[in-house]
Amino acid sequence: MKQSELIVGTCLVENFFDTDAHVSLPDYQRPYVWDSIKLEQLYKDFEDHFFIDNVYNENAPLYYLGSILLFEKDKNTYEVIDGQQRITSLLITDYAWNKDESFLESGYWNLEYNSLLSSANLKQNYQYIKSTITVVKKHIQDIFSKLAFTVIITNSEDEAFTFFDSQNARGVTLSAVDFLKSYHLRELKGKESLQAIFAKKWDRNNTGQFLNDLFNLILWRSRQWKGKHLYFEFKDAILDNFQKQTIKGKDGEAIRLYPNVFNSLSSSLTFCESQGVVVQPNALNLQTTAEQYPFALRQPIQKGIGFFLYTEKYFAIYQMLFIENRFADFTNLYNTLLRGVSYYFRSFFRLAIISYYDKFKEVKLIECALWLDYLLGSYRINQNSIVSQTVIKILRDNNQNLLDVIEMSYRPEDVFRFIESITTDEFYNKKTSDLGGEFGVRRIYLQNNLDFYEAVRNNEKQLNNKKRWLNEYINKNK
Repeated sequence: MKQSELIVGTCLVENFFDTDAHVSLPDYQRPYVWDSIKLEQLYKDFEDHFFIDNVYNENAPLYYLGSILLFEKDKNTYEVIDGQQRITSLLITDYAWNKDESFLESGYWNLEYNSLLSSANLKQNYQYIKSTITVVKKHIQDIFSKLAFTVIITNSEDEAFTFFDSQNARGVTLSAVDFLKSYHLRELKGKESLQAIFAKKWDRNNTGQFLNDLFNLILWRSRQWKGKHLYFEFKDAILDNFQKQTIKGKDGEAIRLYPNVFNSLSSSLTFCESQGVVVQPNALNLQTTAEQYPFALRQPIQKGIGFFLYTEKYFAIYQMLFIENRFADFTNLYNTLLRGVSYYFRSFFRLAIISYYDKFKEVKLIECALWLDYLLGSYRINQNSIVSQTVIKILRDNNQNLLDVIEMSYRPEDVFRFIESITTDEFYNKKTSDLGGEFGVRRIYLQNNLDFYEAVRNNEKQLNNKKRWLNEYINKNK
C-alpha cells in the first residue's frame, strides 16, 4: 500500500480466514467479552438464514457480518482494530468443530489475549461450542463460504482509530472508558512498546469494568462538581473532559507537572538570627509508586502517557483506601459507620475522601472521615430515603461547595470547620422511636454509630451527643 492508502472491499469469511498474511490482535485491544448467549444468538441467526425445516438451503443468499477494520502494520502483517469479537467467535467455532482442518491450525492467526477476562471467556465459549447441538455444526464450512465481511484496510494508524471511533459511534455502544483507551493509545502512535505497556495496565485495572466507576463516580465528579451548577455524568461529558480537553505535549516532551502536595519541595521553614530563613526540604523520591505520582485531581491532563499515569494514580489511591485496607483504623471506620448506608452516600464519601487525600495525603484522614460521616449522617437520620439528588443538594445548597473547600483549603482544620458549619446538629436529636422499624436504614445507621463509638459514648444510646463522641474519639486516638 502507498502512504495513507485506504482499501475497502467485500470478502467471504472463508477467504478472509484462508490467508497467508499474518493477522494479530494488538495488545491494547479491549478484552474478548462474547459469552454463550451471544454465540447462541449467532447460531440461531445462521439457522434462520441458511436452513429450511432443519435442511441446509444451498440457494441461501450471502449473510453479511458487518465491517472489519485492519491496520497494515507491515508488508503482509495486519492488526485487527475493529471486529475482534466476531473474528474470535468464528475462529473458535471453527476450531471447536474442525480442529485439525481449522483456520487456526494454519498458524497465520495470532489471537493472543493477555486479559484474564478474555482467557476465561475463551475457555467457557470453547466448552459451550463443543457441547452445542445444532444443525449449524454439520454445515459450518458451507456457511463460512456464504458469510461476508466488508473489509477496510489502512496503513495509517491514525486513520484506523478514526474509523474505529466513527464505526462504534453508530454501532454497538461502547463505554466512555473504551473510547478513552483507544484515543490516548492513538497518541502513542509509533511507540508500540509503550502502547502495549499501558494497554496491559489498563486492562488489568479495568477488571470487572472498574474504570467505569472510577471515571464516572470519582474522576469526572471531582473535576466537574464545582460551584453550584452541578449535574450528573454522561458519556459525552466524560469524553469531553478526558479526551477533548486534554492537552497535547510536544513529541518527546516530559509530562508537565503542576503544584500539589505530591511534588512540593518543602513544607516548612525556620528562622534564626545567624542564618535567617532556612527552608526544610521534603524527602526526595526519585522512584515512586503510582499513588504518589505528582498529579492533582483537577489539574490539566496531558494526552497519551500523561492520561494513563493520571488514571493509574487514582486507581492506586482508590485501591489503597478502599480495597487494600492499608490504613487499618480508616478501614474499620468505613466498614462500621457506612455499613448498610445508601449507595449514593457511600459513593459520595469515597469521592470526598479521595479529594481530601489528594490535598493532604493521610494527614488527619480519620478526622476527615469522622466529620464527613457527621455531615452525611445528619441527612441519613433526618430523611426517610436518600436519592441521587441528595448529594447534589449537599454540595449546591450550602454557602460553598464542599469539594471546592477541600481543594482551596491550606489546612485540614479548614475542611473540618466548614463541615461542622454546614451540619444541622439538631437532626441528631431524633429519638430512636422516630427512626422507623428495627431493621430500617436509619436504625441500622444508629447501630453503626453505637458500635463504632462504643468506647466513648458512656452507654448512651441516642445520637444527640454524637459531636461529643466524635471529639472524644479524636482526642483519645491522637
